[in-house]
Amino acid sequence: MGSNPRLKAACNAWAEIVGAEHVVVDAAVLERVSTATFATEARVAAVVRPASTEQVRAVLAVANQQRVTVYPTSQGKNWGLGSKVPTSDGAVLLDLGRMRGISEFDDALGCVRVEAGVTFHELYAFLVEHASTCFLNVTGSSPDASVLANAIERGDGAGPNGYRFGHVSDLEVVLPDGELLHTGFRRFGPNAVNGLHRYGVGPALDGLFSQSNLGVVTRLTLWLAPIARALGVARFRLTDKKRLPALVDALRVLRREGTLRANVALANDLRVLSTLQQFPFREAQNQRPLSAALAAQMGEALGGAKWFGLTAVYAASEGQCAANLARVRQLLAPVVDELEVQHSSGDPKSGQELFPADDPALRFLQGIPHEGSLRSLYWRKKAPAPAQLDPEGDRCGVLWLCPTLPFRGNDAAVAAGIVEDICPEFGFEPLTVLLAPTERMLFLVPLIIFDRDDPGDDERALFCHDALLAKLNAHGYLPHRLGIQSMRGVPKSVDSFDATIARLKQLLDPNGILAPGRYDFGARQQ
Repeated sequence: MGSNPRLKAACNAWAEIVGAEHVVVDAAVLERVSTATFATEARVAAVVRPASTEQVRAVLAVANQQRVTVYPTSQGKNWGLGSKVPTSDGAVLLDLGRMRGISEFDDALGCVRVEAGVTFHELYAFLVEHASTCFLNVTGSSPDASVLANAIERGDGAGPNGYRFGHVSDLEVVLPDGELLHTGFRRFGPNAVNGLHRYGVGPALDGLFSQSNLGVVTRLTLWLAPIARALGVARFRLTDKKRLPALVDALRVLRREGTLRANVALANDLRVLSTLQQFPFREAQNQRPLSAALAAQMGEALGGAKWFGLTAVYAASEGQCAANLARVRQLLAPVVDELEVQHSSGDPKSGQELFPADDPALRFLQGIPHEGSLRSLYWRKKAPAPAQLDPEGDRCGVLWLCPTLPFRGNDAAVAAGIVEDICPEFGFEPLTVLLAPTERMLFLVPLIIFDRDDPGDDERALFCHDALLAKLNAHGYLPHRLGIQSMRGVPKSVDSFDATIARLKQLLDPNGILAPGRYDFGARQQ
């Protein structure tokens, strides 16, 4: 705390609220939570860990009284976008990880209410315990990531409800001054339709607290998808990347007509290789990035394919599944080099899924959290990935970008080509994924992987990130999500949006104590 009397007074007051053991000023802990998977400058001044909404309210009231900046986090597993590191130096980390309540579960209506600290693994275990006929789509991140945080950051996942923020309701929000607000019908107290209607009645405030610093979301209701009684899985490969536009256009048709109601994933060969092995330093004679010749040689184990696709048909019956899979074959077979389809049917429940859980892709499609995709974060490390993955502690270098594209084949090819051109210029492989969480847009996910123990890689990776972001922005492929490294990575609005955000921030947080710099577009008006 140094000589900051306001911080000291706040910590003393917080100790009375949450317990002294949940106010942390230990230097080693502060150093750890100030560390991300890339170079950062902001340092955490203290950590406070409330266990309830009422404690969050009291903590924020003290922060306002003492004019101490706080930065909320849930589990801090958004590796590549900032982890737990604040957007401003000297902030206190408001760690919501102790808030692990799961309530109001309704299997028939497919609803469940979660607090901010609930993880994907915990929610899956809850659904298994209740033999649920519903499932929550999972992400490629850690099973220990926060479901709520992923939702309010507008993350995505596999399954019919892939665009997660579009399938939540009834946010419980603590405003910066400690006041409490509920969205949807919940603001009226107990009633028959809490959690069931997206916006309730009147002005819808939900979006104000997604990707913002206008309030702290402590609880929300998730809408779950029914577990399919018949599940068809389609995997496909493309050996000539020039055929990517035709494939993407065919997938768009399948998504828009409703044959595919779930996310579609396309990964290039290097992204797939990064999940199966680490960088071949000996074969590459320590030269980076991986040469085209060596990449082609390694790709022979993958059949020489340049793009790999995965999607699923979720159906209520074998007949419905068969009809949709036939349509998938009809459209995809002419535009891919290999198409493999498998299906299963029965009477599944959480924990008793249709497909065995030994295949990471099948786990992903069935809402079973796993760490399979995270092994790619160790692609550039020289030591083997440990059994217990800890990307930050193991100094894995990871930087994400989150550009948005029209769901058109030509745009997919252009954007993927930008990644292929720029990443090697800075010494990195173009590890690329394309996702289709909705029927009209694609998410491009370039992954910059490096070793933070390699001199100069931290700096080169950030330069690469900035060059990619600038080039993609110039093509109109604006990001749908920002990391702490890219909060200024979008252009200024051409209308009154930024000014309106500034007015809302001044109204709700006049002392500026909540996460300054986080999606703070209004600050650009100053």
